Amino acid sequence: MSRARLERVRAAAGIVKLALQQIEDELGGPGDAEFLAGMLRELFDEAFPQDGVFGSLNQLLTTASRAAALTTLDSEDTESAACAIEEAAALVADSAGMRLHLATSTLHPQGERP
Repeated sequence: MSRARLERVRAAAGIVKLALQQIEDELGGPGDAEFLAGMLRELFDEAFPQDGVFGSLNQLLTTASRAAALTTLDSEDTESAACAIEEAAALVADSAGMRLHLATSTLHPQGERP
């Protein structure tokens, strides 16, 4: 059963990679500051951080942290793993997200999510 679950995760991760590649391809063509800011807001929008790609990744990592805490390893090991995953989730939202917000505000300060 665990193998089937891992295969489903691999398939879903493959879909995510294809979607990110499509976004990257859109960046290869001509664009302007408003377009780039809009694209960045889809990744992280300070007004709605849970709605962007980074918000989804943060939620996924938070769930993974909870799962790590419930694994059947030595309790110190699971706590350490859970803490590391939780820190990664915070870095996605806080550090990377806020840096994108700064870039977005610089590119198109008056822009709002349509």
